[in-house]
Amino acid sequence: MAGDGSSWQLRLTPESRNQINIICLGRAVVPRNPINTINEQDAAILPPAGVSNRQAWYTVWLLAALYVVSWLDRGILALLAQPLAASLGLDDRQLALLLGLGFALVYAIGGVALGHFVDTRNRRTVVTIGVIIWSLATILSAFSTNFEMIFLLRCGVALGEAVLMPAAISLIADLFKPAQRGLPVAFFTSIGSFMTIGAYALGAAAIGLAEAVSSDIGLTTWRTTLIIVGLPGLLLALIFAFTAKIPTRSISEALPAAEVSMAALIQYLKKRMRFMGPLLSLTGINCIYSLAIIIWLPTVLIREHGMNASEAGYLLGLVGVPAALAGNFFWQWRGLRLYHRDPEKGILRTFVLPSLFAAPCYAAGLLSDSIVLQLSGFAVGMFMGSAFNVMTPIAIQSYTPTRMRARIVSLNFLIISVLGYGLGPLAAVEIGTWVAGEGQGIRTGLITLSLISWPLLVITTLAMVRNAGKPNEL
Repeated sequence: MAGDGSSWQLRLTPESRNQINIICLGRAVVPRNPINTINEQDAAILPPAGVSNRQAWYTVWLLAALYVVSWLDRGILALLAQPLAASLGLDDRQLALLLGLGFALVYAIGGVALGHFVDTRNRRTVVTIGVIIWSLATILSAFSTNFEMIFLLRCGVALGEAVLMPAAISLIADLFKPAQRGLPVAFFTSIGSFMTIGAYALGAAAIGLAEAVSSDIGLTTWRTTLIIVGLPGLLLALIFAFTAKIPTRSISEALPAAEVSMAALIQYLKKRMRFMGPLLSLTGINCIYSLAIIIWLPTVLIREHGMNASEAGYLLGLVGVPAALAGNFFWQWRGLRLYHRDPEKGILRTFVLPSLFAAPCYAAGLLSDSIVLQLSGFAVGMFMGSAFNVMTPIAIQSYTPTRMRARIVSLNFLIISVLGYGLGPLAAVEIGTWVAGEGQGIRTGLITLSLISWPLLVITTLAMVRNAGKPNEL
Protein backbone atom coordinates (compact mmCIF):
# COMPACT_ATOMS: atom_id res chain seq x y z
CA MET A 1 0.00 0.00 0.00
CA ALA A 2 1.43 3.40 -0.96
CA GLY A 3 0.99 6.72 0.78
CA ASP A 4 2.63 10.16 0.32
CA GLY A 5 5.31 8.71 -1.91
CA SER A 6 6.41 6.18 0.67
CA SER A 7 6.40 2.45 0.30
CA TRP A 8 4.25 0.63 2.80
CA GLN A 9 4.22 -3.05 3.57
CA LEU A 10 1.85 -4.80 5.94
CA ARG A 11 3.19 -7.95 7.62
CA LEU A 12 1.63 -10.20 10.24
CA THR A 13 4.11 -11.48 12.81
CA PRO A 14 3.76 -15.25 13.00
CA GLU A 15 4.74 -15.39 16.67
CA SER A 16 1.68 -13.56 17.99
CA ARG A 17 -1.95 -13.35 17.04
CA ASN A 18 -2.34 -10.22 19.09
CA GLN A 19 0.16 -7.88 17.39
CA ILE A 20 0.76 -6.41 13.97
CA ASN A 21 4.00 -4.81 12.87
CA ILE A 22 3.63 -1.98 10.39
CA ILE A 23 6.82 -1.80 8.33
CA CYS A 24 7.39 1.72 7.00
CA LEU A 25 10.77 2.29 5.36
CA GLY A 26 12.22 -0.33 7.63
CA ARG A 27 10.68 1.08 10.87
CA ALA A 28 8.48 -1.27 12.87
CA VAL A 29 5.64 0.29 14.84
CA VAL A 30 4.48 -2.10 17.54
CA PRO A 31 1.10 -1.38 19.09
CA ARG A 32 1.46 -0.31 22.68
CA ASN A 33 -1.89 -1.70 23.70
CA PRO A 34 -2.27 -5.48 23.28
CA ILE A 35 -6.03 -5.15 22.98
CA ASN A 36 -6.09 -2.37 20.40
CA THR A 37 -3.88 -4.12 17.86
CA ILE A 38 -3.17 -0.93 15.88
CA ASN A 39 -2.47 2.19 17.89
CA GLU A 40 -4.69 5.04 16.67
CA GLN A 41 -1.82 7.48 16.28
CA ASP A 42 0.02 5.01 14.08
CA ALA A 43 -3.13 4.10 12.13
CA ALA A 44 -3.91 7.78 11.50
CA ILE A 45 -0.97 8.03 9.08
CA LEU A 46 -2.36 5.32 6.82
CA PRO A 47 -4.36 7.11 4.07
CA PRO A 48 -7.25 5.50 2.19
CA ALA A 49 -5.82 4.15 -1.03
CA GLY A 50 -6.85 5.98 -4.20
CA VAL A 51 -9.59 8.12 -2.66
CA SER A 52 -9.58 11.91 -2.93
CA ASN A 53 -11.30 14.07 -0.35
CA ARG A 54 -13.83 15.19 -2.97
CA GLN A 55 -14.68 11.60 -3.90
CA ALA A 56 -15.03 10.64 -0.26
CA TRP A 57 -17.42 13.48 0.51
CA TYR A 58 -19.39 12.84 -2.67
CA THR A 59 -20.07 9.30 -1.47
CA VAL A 60 -21.03 10.58 1.99
CA TRP A 61 -23.53 12.95 0.40
CA LEU A 62 -25.00 10.05 -1.60
CA LEU A 63 -25.31 7.98 1.57
CA ALA A 64 -26.96 10.94 3.31
CA ALA A 65 -29.47 11.31 0.46
CA LEU A 66 -30.28 7.60 0.73
CA TYR A 67 -30.70 8.01 4.49
CA VAL A 68 -33.21 10.84 3.93
CA VAL A 69 -35.21 8.71 1.50
CA SER A 70 -35.13 5.73 3.86
CA TRP A 71 -36.59 7.84 6.69
CA LEU A 72 -39.31 9.15 4.38
CA ASP A 73 -40.24 5.67 3.17
CA ARG A 74 -40.38 4.24 6.68
CA GLY A 75 -42.22 7.21 8.22
CA ILE A 76 -44.81 8.04 5.57
CA LEU A 77 -47.35 5.53 6.95
CA ALA A 78 -47.64 7.57 10.16
CA LEU A 79 -49.21 10.35 8.08
CA LEU A 80 -51.28 7.92 6.02
CA ALA A 81 -52.53 5.86 8.97
CA GLN A 82 -56.10 7.19 8.93
CA PRO A 83 -56.88 6.89 5.19
CA LEU A 84 -54.97 3.59 5.04
CA ALA A 85 -57.00 2.15 7.92
CA ALA A 86 -60.26 3.33 6.42
CA SER A 87 -59.41 1.90 2.99
CA LEU A 88 -58.14 -1.50 4.16
CA GLY A 89 -60.31 -1.86 7.28
CA LEU A 90 -57.42 -1.89 9.76
CA ASP A 91 -57.70 -1.44 13.53
CA ASP A 92 -55.18 0.31 15.80
CA ARG A 93 -53.33 -2.90 16.63
CA GLN A 94 -52.75 -3.66 12.98
CA LEU A 95 -51.61 -0.08 12.42
CA ALA A 96 -49.19 -0.43 15.33
CA LEU A 97 -47.70 -3.54 13.73
CA LEU A 98 -47.26 -1.71 10.42
CA LEU A 99 -45.85 1.43 12.01
CA GLY A 100 -43.76 -0.23 14.70
CA LEU A 101 -43.26 -3.84 15.71
CA GLY A 102 -43.44 -5.51 12.29
CA PHE A 103 -41.02 -3.04 10.77
CA ALA A 104 -38.69 -3.00 13.78
CA LEU A 105 -38.28 -6.76 14.12
CA VAL A 106 -37.34 -7.25 10.47
CA TYR A 107 -35.10 -4.17 10.54
CA ALA A 108 -33.29 -5.31 13.68
CA ILE A 109 -32.86 -8.96 12.72
CA GLY A 110 -32.07 -8.08 9.11
CA GLY A 111 -29.46 -5.56 10.21
CA VAL A 112 -27.54 -8.18 12.14
CA ALA A 113 -27.80 -10.78 9.38
CA LEU A 114 -27.00 -8.43 6.51
CA GLY A 115 -24.05 -6.95 8.36
CA HIS A 116 -22.19 -10.11 7.37
CA PHE A 117 -22.69 -9.30 3.68
CA VAL A 118 -21.62 -5.69 4.22
CA ASP A 119 -18.37 -6.95 5.73
CA THR A 120 -17.66 -9.71 3.21
CA ARG A 121 -19.25 -8.75 -0.13
CA ASN A 122 -19.00 -5.87 -2.58
CA ARG A 123 -20.56 -2.94 -0.74
CA ARG A 124 -21.65 -1.19 -3.93
CA THR A 125 -23.76 -4.21 -4.87
CA VAL A 126 -25.14 -4.75 -1.36
CA VAL A 127 -26.24 -1.12 -0.94
CA THR A 128 -27.73 -0.91 -4.44
CA ILE A 129 -29.78 -4.07 -3.99
CA GLY A 130 -30.96 -2.95 -0.56
CA VAL A 131 -32.15 0.44 -1.87
CA ILE A 132 -33.96 -1.18 -4.81
CA ILE A 133 -35.71 -3.65 -2.49
CA TRP A 134 -37.02 -1.01 -0.08
CA SER A 135 -38.03 1.38 -2.88
CA LEU A 136 -39.93 -1.26 -4.84
CA ALA A 137 -41.60 -2.48 -1.65
CA THR A 138 -42.75 1.08 -0.92
CA ILE A 139 -44.16 1.51 -4.43
CA LEU A 140 -45.89 -1.89 -4.41
CA SER A 141 -47.48 -1.02 -1.06
CA ALA A 142 -49.66 1.39 -3.01
CA PHE A 143 -51.45 -1.58 -4.54
CA SER A 144 -52.15 -3.42 -1.27
CA THR A 145 -55.65 -4.77 -0.79
CA ASN A 146 -55.44 -6.18 2.74
CA PHE A 147 -53.39 -6.16 5.94
CA GLU A 148 -51.35 -9.24 5.08
CA MET A 149 -50.18 -7.81 1.78
CA ILE A 150 -49.10 -4.43 3.10
CA PHE A 151 -47.49 -6.05 6.16
CA LEU A 152 -45.36 -8.27 3.92
CA LEU A 153 -44.32 -5.29 1.82
CA ARG A 154 -43.44 -3.25 4.92
CA CYS A 155 -41.17 -6.12 5.92
CA GLY A 156 -39.52 -5.69 2.51
CA VAL A 157 -38.98 -2.00 3.23
CA ALA A 158 -37.40 -2.87 6.58
CA LEU A 159 -35.16 -5.57 5.09
CA GLY A 160 -33.84 -3.27 2.38
CA GLU A 161 -33.23 -0.37 4.76
CA ALA A 162 -31.38 -2.61 7.22
CA VAL A 163 -28.42 -2.59 4.82
CA LEU A 164 -27.83 1.16 4.83
CA MET A 165 -26.62 1.95 8.35
CA PRO A 166 -23.93 -0.76 8.69
CA ALA A 167 -22.81 -0.13 5.09
CA ALA A 168 -22.52 3.61 5.66
CA ILE A 169 -20.50 3.14 8.85
CA SER A 170 -18.21 0.70 7.04
CA LEU A 171 -17.73 2.93 4.00
CA ILE A 172 -17.08 6.14 5.93
CA ALA A 173 -14.45 4.33 8.01
CA ASP A 174 -12.60 3.35 4.82
CA LEU A 175 -13.09 6.66 2.98
CA PHE A 176 -11.38 8.80 5.62
CA LYS A 177 -8.32 8.61 7.82
CA PRO A 178 -9.22 7.82 11.43
CA ALA A 179 -8.44 11.38 12.52
CA GLN A 180 -10.87 12.74 9.87
CA ARG A 181 -13.88 10.48 10.39
CA GLY A 182 -15.62 12.54 13.07
CA LEU A 183 -17.19 15.16 10.78
CA PRO A 184 -18.58 12.78 8.12
CA VAL A 185 -19.91 10.41 10.76
CA ALA A 186 -21.55 13.31 12.63
CA PHE A 187 -22.99 14.65 9.36
CA PHE A 188 -24.47 11.29 8.38
CA THR A 189 -25.93 10.41 11.77
CA SER A 190 -27.44 13.91 12.19
CA ILE A 191 -29.76 13.04 9.30
CA GLY A 192 -31.56 10.67 11.66
CA SER A 193 -32.16 13.40 14.24
CA PHE A 194 -33.46 15.75 11.55
CA MET A 195 -35.59 13.22 9.69
CA THR A 196 -37.28 11.82 12.80
CA ILE A 197 -39.60 14.79 12.42
CA GLY A 198 -38.40 16.18 9.09
CA ALA A 199 -39.92 13.12 7.40
CA TYR A 200 -43.32 14.55 8.32
CA ALA A 201 -42.63 17.79 6.47
CA LEU A 202 -41.38 15.93 3.38
CA GLY A 203 -44.25 13.48 3.70
CA ALA A 204 -46.75 16.32 3.87
CA ALA A 205 -45.27 17.73 0.65
CA ALA A 206 -45.59 14.32 -1.00
CA ILE A 207 -49.22 14.09 0.13
CA GLY A 208 -49.90 17.55 -1.29
CA LEU A 209 -48.43 16.50 -4.64
CA ALA A 210 -50.42 13.26 -4.55
CA GLU A 211 -53.65 15.18 -3.91
CA ALA A 212 -52.96 17.22 -7.07
CA VAL A 213 -52.31 14.26 -9.37
CA SER A 214 -54.19 11.29 -7.88
CA SER A 215 -57.42 11.98 -9.76
CA ASP A 216 -55.53 12.02 -13.04
CA ILE A 217 -54.03 8.58 -12.50
CA GLY A 218 -57.11 6.99 -10.94
CA LEU A 219 -55.65 6.20 -7.51
CA THR A 220 -56.54 7.43 -4.06
CA THR A 221 -54.25 9.96 -2.42
CA TRP A 222 -52.59 7.52 0.00
CA ARG A 223 -51.76 5.09 -2.79
CA THR A 224 -50.35 7.83 -5.01
CA THR A 225 -48.27 9.13 -2.09
CA LEU A 226 -46.54 5.76 -1.64
CA ILE A 227 -45.61 5.71 -5.32
CA ILE A 228 -44.23 9.26 -5.13
CA VAL A 229 -42.02 8.61 -2.10
CA GLY A 230 -40.76 5.29 -3.48
CA LEU A 231 -39.51 6.55 -6.85
CA PRO A 232 -36.54 8.69 -5.66
CA GLY A 233 -34.90 5.63 -4.10
CA LEU A 234 -34.75 3.86 -7.46
CA LEU A 235 -33.05 6.87 -9.05
CA LEU A 236 -30.56 7.20 -6.20
CA ALA A 237 -29.81 3.47 -6.37
CA LEU A 238 -28.69 3.86 -9.98
CA ILE A 239 -26.62 6.96 -9.18
CA PHE A 240 -24.95 5.16 -6.27
CA ALA A 241 -24.27 2.05 -8.35
CA PHE A 242 -22.46 3.94 -11.10
CA THR A 243 -20.84 6.92 -9.36
CA ALA A 244 -20.13 6.18 -5.67
CA LYS A 245 -16.48 5.76 -4.68
CA ILE A 246 -16.13 2.41 -2.97
CA PRO A 247 -12.70 2.15 -1.31
CA THR A 248 -10.71 -0.95 -0.55
CA ARG A 249 -11.30 -2.45 2.85
CA SER A 250 -9.52 -0.89 5.82
CA ILE A 251 -6.40 -2.27 7.48
CA SER A 252 -8.58 -4.01 10.06
CA GLU A 253 -8.91 -6.88 7.60
CA ALA A 254 -5.26 -7.74 8.32
CA LEU A 255 -5.92 -8.30 12.01
CA PRO A 256 -5.86 -11.87 13.27
CA ALA A 257 -9.33 -13.40 13.13
CA ALA A 258 -9.52 -13.76 16.90
CA GLU A 259 -9.03 -10.01 17.36
CA VAL A 260 -12.05 -9.02 15.24
CA SER A 261 -14.31 -12.00 15.89
CA MET A 262 -17.74 -11.97 17.45
CA ALA A 263 -16.28 -14.00 20.30
CA ALA A 264 -13.90 -11.13 21.11
CA LEU A 265 -16.79 -8.67 21.02
CA ILE A 266 -18.90 -10.85 23.31
CA GLN A 267 -15.99 -11.23 25.71
CA TYR A 268 -15.54 -7.45 25.86
CA LEU A 269 -19.26 -6.85 26.38
CA LYS A 270 -19.34 -9.36 29.24
CA LYS A 271 -16.34 -7.71 30.87
CA ARG A 272 -17.91 -4.26 30.65
CA MET A 273 -21.59 -5.22 30.98
CA ARG A 274 -22.31 -2.96 33.95
CA PHE A 275 -21.36 0.00 31.77
CA MET A 276 -22.11 -1.17 28.23
CA GLY A 277 -25.55 -2.54 29.13
CA PRO A 278 -26.86 0.85 30.34
CA LEU A 279 -25.03 2.78 27.61
CA LEU A 280 -26.50 0.68 24.79
CA SER A 281 -29.96 0.59 26.39
CA LEU A 282 -30.29 4.28 27.20
CA THR A 283 -31.37 5.56 23.80
CA GLY A 284 -33.67 2.57 23.35
CA ILE A 285 -35.46 3.32 26.63
CA ASN A 286 -35.89 6.95 25.60
CA CYS A 287 -37.25 5.79 22.25
CA ILE A 288 -39.93 3.59 23.89
CA TYR A 289 -42.04 6.66 24.55
CA SER A 290 -40.49 9.30 22.24
CA LEU A 291 -40.87 7.31 19.02
CA ALA A 292 -44.35 6.21 20.08
CA ILE A 293 -45.25 9.89 20.46
CA ILE A 294 -43.65 10.79 17.14
CA ILE A 295 -45.51 7.98 15.38
CA TRP A 296 -48.93 8.50 17.00
CA LEU A 297 -49.06 12.29 17.46
CA PRO A 298 -50.22 12.92 13.86
CA THR A 299 -53.15 10.59 14.54
CA VAL A 300 -53.94 12.48 17.76
CA LEU A 301 -53.96 15.78 15.88
CA ILE A 302 -56.16 14.35 13.14
CA ARG A 303 -58.65 12.67 15.48
CA GLU A 304 -58.88 15.30 18.22
CA HIS A 305 -58.28 18.56 16.37
CA GLY A 306 -59.80 17.88 12.96
CA MET A 307 -56.60 18.26 10.95
CA ASN A 308 -55.86 16.42 7.75
CA ALA A 309 -52.65 14.41 7.25
CA SER A 310 -50.86 17.17 5.36
CA GLU A 311 -51.63 19.81 8.01
CA ALA A 312 -50.50 17.52 10.83
CA GLY A 313 -47.25 16.72 9.04
CA TYR A 314 -46.36 20.35 8.34
CA LEU A 315 -47.21 21.43 11.90
CA LEU A 316 -45.14 18.71 13.57
CA GLY A 317 -42.25 19.40 11.22
CA LEU A 318 -42.45 23.12 11.94
CA VAL A 319 -42.32 22.49 15.70
CA GLY A 320 -40.18 19.38 15.97
CA VAL A 321 -37.36 19.96 13.48
CA PRO A 322 -36.06 23.24 14.99
CA ALA A 323 -36.32 21.75 18.49
CA ALA A 324 -34.35 18.64 17.50
CA LEU A 325 -31.66 20.57 15.66
CA ALA A 326 -31.29 23.06 18.51
CA GLY A 327 -30.94 20.14 20.90
CA ASN A 328 -28.26 18.50 18.74
CA PHE A 329 -26.07 21.58 18.79
CA PHE A 330 -26.77 22.42 22.44
CA TRP A 331 -26.06 18.99 23.90
CA GLN A 332 -22.80 18.63 21.95
CA TRP A 333 -21.74 22.03 23.31
CA ARG A 334 -22.87 21.05 26.80
CA GLY A 335 -21.03 17.74 26.58
CA LEU A 336 -17.79 19.47 25.58
CA ARG A 337 -18.02 21.87 28.53
CA LEU A 338 -18.65 19.04 30.97
CA TYR A 339 -15.78 17.06 29.46
CA HIS A 340 -13.34 19.91 30.11
CA ARG A 341 -14.50 20.05 33.73
CA ASP A 342 -14.53 16.28 34.19
CA PRO A 343 -12.55 14.38 31.49
CA GLU A 344 -13.39 11.03 33.04
CA LYS A 345 -17.21 11.24 33.12
CA GLY A 346 -18.18 14.65 31.75
CA ILE A 347 -19.54 13.25 28.47
CA LEU A 348 -21.75 10.82 30.37
CA ARG A 349 -23.03 13.42 32.82
CA THR A 350 -24.56 15.21 29.83
CA PHE A 351 -27.31 12.57 29.87
CA VAL A 352 -28.50 13.37 33.40
CA LEU A 353 -30.69 16.44 32.70
CA PRO A 354 -32.40 14.92 29.63
CA SER A 355 -33.16 11.73 31.56
CA LEU A 356 -34.83 13.80 34.27
CA PHE A 357 -36.92 16.08 32.06
CA ALA A 358 -37.56 14.59 28.58
CA ALA A 359 -40.38 12.18 29.50
CA PRO A 360 -42.19 14.55 31.92
CA CYS A 361 -42.21 17.30 29.27
CA TYR A 362 -43.84 15.03 26.71
CA ALA A 363 -46.38 13.80 29.28
CA ALA A 364 -47.20 17.30 30.57
CA GLY A 365 -48.00 18.52 27.06
CA LEU A 366 -50.20 15.54 26.26
CA LEU A 367 -52.14 15.91 29.51
CA SER A 368 -53.64 19.13 28.14
CA ASP A 369 -56.44 19.33 25.59
CA SER A 370 -54.89 22.51 24.19
CA ILE A 371 -53.07 22.01 20.91
CA VAL A 372 -50.65 24.81 21.87
CA LEU A 373 -49.65 23.06 25.11
CA GLN A 374 -49.47 19.68 23.38
CA LEU A 375 -47.06 21.04 20.80
CA SER A 376 -45.09 22.98 23.42
CA GLY A 377 -44.54 19.82 25.45
CA PHE A 378 -43.60 18.02 22.25
CA ALA A 379 -41.03 20.69 21.34
CA VAL A 380 -39.36 20.70 24.77
CA GLY A 381 -39.38 16.90 24.85
CA MET A 382 -37.73 16.79 21.43
CA PHE A 383 -35.09 19.27 22.57
CA MET A 384 -34.31 17.25 25.70
CA GLY A 385 -34.49 13.85 24.01
CA SER A 386 -32.13 14.80 21.18
CA ALA A 387 -29.30 14.46 23.71
CA PHE A 388 -29.62 10.68 23.55
CA ASN A 389 -29.35 10.61 19.75
CA VAL A 390 -26.32 12.88 19.51
CA MET A 391 -24.39 11.98 22.67
CA THR A 392 -24.65 8.18 22.56
CA PRO A 393 -22.41 7.82 19.44
CA ILE A 394 -19.92 10.23 21.04
CA ALA A 395 -19.91 8.16 24.23
CA ILE A 396 -19.43 4.94 22.27
CA GLN A 397 -16.54 6.51 20.39
CA SER A 398 -14.90 7.68 23.62
CA TYR A 399 -15.37 4.60 25.79
CA THR A 400 -15.11 1.58 23.48
CA PRO A 401 -12.24 -0.10 21.57
CA THR A 402 -11.60 1.15 18.05
CA ARG A 403 -11.91 -2.29 16.46
CA MET A 404 -15.39 -2.81 17.92
CA ARG A 405 -17.07 0.56 17.51
CA ALA A 406 -19.03 -0.15 14.33
CA ARG A 407 -20.53 -3.35 15.71
CA ILE A 408 -21.34 -1.70 19.03
CA VAL A 409 -23.09 1.11 17.17
CA SER A 410 -25.03 -1.55 15.25
CA LEU A 411 -26.08 -3.18 18.51
CA ASN A 412 -27.25 0.20 19.74
CA PHE A 413 -29.43 0.62 16.66
CA LEU A 414 -30.79 -2.89 17.11
CA ILE A 415 -31.90 -2.03 20.66
CA ILE A 416 -33.42 1.25 19.45
CA SER A 417 -35.38 -0.62 16.77
CA VAL A 418 -36.72 -3.28 19.12
CA LEU A 419 -37.61 -0.97 22.02
CA GLY A 420 -38.49 2.17 20.08
CA TYR A 421 -40.22 0.98 16.91
CA GLY A 422 -41.15 -2.42 18.28
CA LEU A 423 -42.36 -2.04 21.84
CA GLY A 424 -43.32 1.64 22.02
CA PRO A 425 -46.12 2.14 19.44
CA LEU A 426 -47.86 -1.14 20.27
CA ALA A 427 -47.52 -0.62 24.03
CA ALA A 428 -49.13 2.82 23.71
CA VAL A 429 -52.14 1.26 21.97
CA GLU A 430 -52.51 -1.58 24.47
CA ILE A 431 -52.11 0.65 27.52
CA GLY A 432 -54.55 3.20 26.10
CA THR A 433 -57.10 0.49 25.28
CA TRP A 434 -56.82 -0.95 28.79
CA VAL A 435 -57.26 2.46 30.43
CA ALA A 436 -59.71 4.26 28.14
CA GLY A 437 -61.31 1.65 25.90
CA GLU A 438 -60.96 0.35 22.35
CA GLY A 439 -59.94 3.05 19.86
CA GLN A 440 -60.16 5.86 22.43
CA GLY A 441 -56.92 5.84 24.35
CA ILE A 442 -53.97 6.71 22.11
CA ARG A 443 -53.18 9.91 23.99
CA THR A 444 -53.73 8.23 27.36
CA GLY A 445 -51.44 5.40 26.33
CA LEU A 446 -48.69 7.82 25.30
CA ILE A 447 -48.88 9.69 28.61
CA THR A 448 -48.81 6.50 30.65
CA LEU A 449 -45.96 5.02 28.63
CA SER A 450 -43.87 8.18 29.15
CA LEU A 451 -44.39 8.12 32.91
CA ILE A 452 -43.62 4.39 33.17
CA SER A 453 -40.39 4.78 31.19
CA TRP A 454 -39.22 7.84 33.11
CA PRO A 455 -37.81 6.22 36.30
CA LEU A 456 -36.23 3.42 34.24
CA LEU A 457 -34.44 6.02 32.13
CA VAL A 458 -33.13 7.86 35.19
CA ILE A 459 -31.89 4.66 36.89
CA THR A 460 -30.16 3.49 33.69
CA THR A 461 -28.44 6.86 33.27
CA LEU A 462 -27.11 6.86 36.82
CA ALA A 463 -25.89 3.26 36.45
CA MET A 464 -24.03 4.16 33.25
CA VAL A 465 -22.28 7.14 34.86
CA ARG A 466 -21.37 5.17 37.97
CA ASN A 467 -19.85 2.20 36.11
CA ALA A 468 -18.12 4.03 33.28
CA GLY A 469 -14.47 3.94 34.32
CA LYS A 470 -12.07 6.03 32.28
CA PRO A 471 -12.52 6.82 28.58
CA ASN A 472 -11.02 4.15 26.33
CA GLU A 473 -10.34 1.93 29.34
CA LEU A 474 -10.18 -1.52 27.75
